[in-house]
Amino acid sequence: MIKAVIFDMDGVMIDSEPLWEKTERILLARRDIEYTPTYRDQIVGLNQNDSGKLLIDTFELNEKVEDVISERVEILTAIYEEELVVVRDLIPLLDDLRDNNFKLAVASSSPLRVINFVLDMFSLHKYFPVIVSGECTDNGKPHPAIYLHTADRLEVEPSECVAIEDSINGLRSAKAAGMYCIAVPDKRLSQVEFQNADLIVSSLDRISPELIKFFE
Repeated sequence: MIKAVIFDMDGVMIDSEPLWEKTERILLARRDIEYTPTYRDQIVGLNQNDSGKLLIDTFELNEKVEDVISERVEILTAIYEEELVVVRDLIPLLDDLRDNNFKLAVASSSPLRVINFVLDMFSLHKYFPVIVSGECTDNGKPHPAIYLHTADRLEVEPSECVAIEDSINGLRSAKAAGMYCIAVPDKRLSQVEFQNADLIVSSLDRISPELIKFFE
């Protein structure tokens, strides 16, 4: 029986992936580095610590991970204040799931500071009694730790959860945790590996409590 639905945030709840990309372009441009599609495919879905390490290792930078993360978050939140929008059909879906007594949580690779910024911006805190950030576990997506930790916080078994993801790293994380996964693929990424999802949909309006119950 499915008891919980766990939402990734970036690209699922908010249309943020282009803004993350804009942030990364600015971050790299400050270091005279070009942002490429290959680098983008590597970084999407990683937590801040892993993506900071990736940047430093890939471009052989003599910098500290925490300094890169701090600079990235400052750039991102400034962009969010001006450009961020919530994904259409998110609020009706959250209302329907809550009305059908599903437990809800956010499991995002973003820092808690950014997650809370977004939830405050769109008045979403009331839907999510459990919020898990990429800072809550030592291993980020695609490792299953973040989803296992979220299930534990929700007091349910992983097999009683459906995760909603838009990235390949997120999909791998949810499946490795033993959860069902509905993919709403980021159209800028290769679609091949999304075939490992239990269901692929084009948008959130394709998801409903009745669909979630299908996995039971």
